[in-house]
Amino acid sequence: MKKRVVIATIGCMLLLGACGKETVKEDTSKPATEQAQETTVAEAADAESMIEKVLTTAGADRSDVHDYKIADFDGDKAAEAFVYVGTEVDPEWSTCSGAVWFVDGDTCESVIELEIFYVDGEDVISTVDVGERIYAHVREEYTTSLVSYLYYVEDNRIQESCISGRGSFFEPDYVDGYGISLSAYDGMVDYEVGAEDEGMYTGHTWKHYYFYYDAAAGDFAEYVGTPISERELAEACGEDLAGAIRDAGYEVGEIYKRDNGIINVNYSKTTENDGAINVEYHNATYNMNTKQYADPWDAGTNTWEGSDFGGTYLAGITT
Repeated sequence: MKKRVVIATIGCMLLLGACGKETVKEDTSKPATEQAQETTVAEAADAESMIEKVLTTAGADRSDVHDYKIADFDGDKAAEAFVYVGTEVDPEWSTCSGAVWFVDGDTCESVIELEIFYVDGEDVISTVDVGERIYAHVREEYTTSLVSYLYYVEDNRIQESCISGRGSFFEPDYVDGYGISLSAYDGMVDYEVGAEDEGMYTGHTWKHYYFYYDAAAGDFAEYVGTPISERELAEACGEDLAGAIRDAGYEVGEIYKRDNGIINVNYSKTTENDGAINVEYHNATYNMNTKQYADPWDAGTNTWEGSDFGGTYLAGITT
């Protein structure tokens, strides 16, 4: 795999990646330390040249640049950069306001402008390296959730990923691949008898959906769930999970098995009081790879009851 470099600036500080850009022919007549210094100077010059192009186009000052990432984003052996221009980061709230620009040898354009960027540590812009390309990743903050926007470069043009804007992107530590945490209000519904279509949904939930990088498609693809039977569920879990859920007073709903080894089991409970109906929606998540139930709230448990992300799982969010 070819070497890549990602350089980030926070304020006036230049953070240099451990590897160079494209592999450079070694000049054996010079000490390695001197060669490294020359490479560093070249990388810094590339970055400053791109930043100046953004500032000229945006009509901004150098003091408005608080973060950037420079890399060979598309694998064409030339550097491109994503540059954040806007307000300084508010350290109390880890947010800022402004725009992210894309720039290369030919192009300089605004990619996304947000009132509230979420800042992860010192990064307004982060990167996701999937091997053949690198994604630029920014997140918008809402009161109780984050939404990720992911961009890649193809034929010297910016493209937005198919999972961009769907939820908060993350890399799970309990299963291979990538994830989207989907924020929804589907924990429960209340309605009057005969007026189910007028029900009011409440209960904030954050459910995980799973993805992989599809080299043939050139973008992320979802591990879409396949419906399975209660018998197949029992064989996978090593116990009659549907029976245990039913014995606890719930109704078992859809059961989805995903190709990454995750199984989601929807279940619910309906109560009626003087014509008022309340339905609670829950789910259990089993990981066939670890042979354990998920622990979404870091409770240290390995039970189906403790694996509830809340709400109802769909087969997928991109289908």
